[in-house]
Amino acid sequence: MGLINRPGALIVSVAIVVAACTSSGTSPTTDIGTTTSTTLGEPASTVSQDATSTTGAPVTTSEPLVTTSSPAAQLFEYAVVAEERSRRIAIIDPAIPCLNDAGACELAPILTVELPEGPHNLTGVGSVVYATHPYTGFVSRIDVATGDVLTAAVGIEPHDIERATTEAALYVTDEAGRQLLTIDAETLAVIEAVDLPGEAHNLVVVEGAIWVTLVGRGDLARVIGNQVDLFSTSGSPHDLIVDQNGLIWFSNWGSDVLNTFDPGSGDTSEAPSGVSEPHHFAIAPDGAVWVSDNGGAAVVGFGVPPVTVEVGPIPHHLGFVGATLVVAVSGSGQAVLIKDGQVVARSQLTSGLHGVAVVELMRPLAVFD
Repeated sequence: MGLINRPGALIVSVAIVVAACTSSGTSPTTDIGTTTSTTLGEPASTVSQDATSTTGAPVTTSEPLVTTSSPAAQLFEYAVVAEERSRRIAIIDPAIPCLNDAGACELAPILTVELPEGPHNLTGVGSVVYATHPYTGFVSRIDVATGDVLTAAVGIEPHDIERATTEAALYVTDEAGRQLLTIDAETLAVIEAVDLPGEAHNLVVVEGAIWVTLVGRGDLARVIGNQVDLFSTSGSPHDLIVDQNGLIWFSNWGSDVLNTFDPGSGDTSEAPSGVSEPHHFAIAPDGAVWVSDNGGAAVVGFGVPPVTVEVGPIPHHLGFVGATLVVAVSGSGQAVLIKDGQVVARSQLTSGLHGVAVVELMRPLAVFD
């Protein structure tokens, strides 16, 4: 297994004050943001003075988009977005307040980490984010707290990655290798490989069973240990997620059909309509299922009532940081932040965005030494 180890001297871009707010059709009156390059492990310069307007008057800030920590847990949550074409990940803090509350604000990433390969799908475990590189056959482990990056060869075409039932391991779908792999969370070494009857694409873990979509097949594969069972859906399952009732929602490749699958009965039903080309999923804190709509340039939340929010062309993965939904919009190269059914912020990154993950840290990134 080939390893590429990037220690804590990795160069990253840090935005010390990152919320440069713009209201619709107007320019910001105040800009206190500065961006510097720094090396993790070395202190970055900080802005010590209070924020003031160009006239010297204090700036009135709006409420943070999310509350990222609680006194008991003292955890700080950040969104991580895969910039596949730029070969890096961007870390965004939705808790940073806008300088005013008129329209959506522009929110710069607080950190970007360069990778040796283009990141595709992501998953977060604590302060660590894992990224697959399907076109080159690698997986990366990035510790956001330290900047350490470990990249290793995993299978032939690793596509999706999710945490296993234990934090000491992760599951990886190897598409070209037609396998479900279990890898060590620290070393990325392959612990176990289970052969599948098709090209393994995306996966979800449901009560100890791993459900996998197979490219070009109408089956869902269920893996328990080394046992593989197939369940016909009469569709073309692409991505999938499990809701709070234990139902598996899955999108169908190149179709406007959204389905649910009951693992208990093996029955497939049609989910609510309203999505022209469903793609990827996220579960809201209230249990509502959200899906990205590639054909409609929007995301749709199947709550009560359902809500559609336009985000821009080719939305891919999405994830919740508290009550704020973060969407990777590939066509515009923006991470779009949504709260209460409204776009509240946009972070301009680069075109070709794909995966989204959430990491949790014990202290904010801004105070790292």
